[in-house]
Order: sequence, then structure tokens, then C-alpha cells
Amino acid sequence: MPARHISCNDSFSAEWQKLYLSTILEADNNKLLERISEARCAIYDRAEEILTDSSDKERRSLSSALQTLRILEEVARRQRSEASRIQRP
Repeated sequence: MPARHISCNDSFSAEWQKLYLSTILEADNNKLLERISEARCAIYDRAEEILTDSSDKERRSLSSALQTLRILEEVARRQRSEASRIQRP
């Protein structure tokens, strides 16, 4: 399933946070990489939107969220790799 692209609008600030939180809380490892991609796209879109007009607090939040997603993605990929290795005879 391709990653959703969310267009920018006035409530986009809250949208990236919703996608980020749903990613962090995702329990299904099969959906995790897709959710990471969706959240990352929303964060990048918001980052572009706020380049000239935003608070430092939100910029720090965006940066922290991206760092957490990178770590979560590494863990998810490692787990997927280990699971496929175990399933091979």
C-alpha cells in the first residue's frame, strides 16, 4: 500500500503529530514501516511549511520526531530481517 500524501492546510500542525503518535503506538510490525513513511512525509511537509513562520518549539519537536522515527525504522527493519531468517528452513 503506498504511503498517503497529506496536503498542507491550517490544521497540518496537528496532523503530523497524530500520524507520529499513531506510528509510535503501532503494535502490528507488518504495518510499522508504512506508518513510519506516512509520519515522515507529514513531518517533512510541515517542516517545509514552517521554514519562515513557526516557533522554535515546533521545530525542535519535528526534529525529535524524525530522530525517533529513524530509530524505530531501524528496529523494525532489524526485527523483520530476523523474523524472515528464523522462518527459513
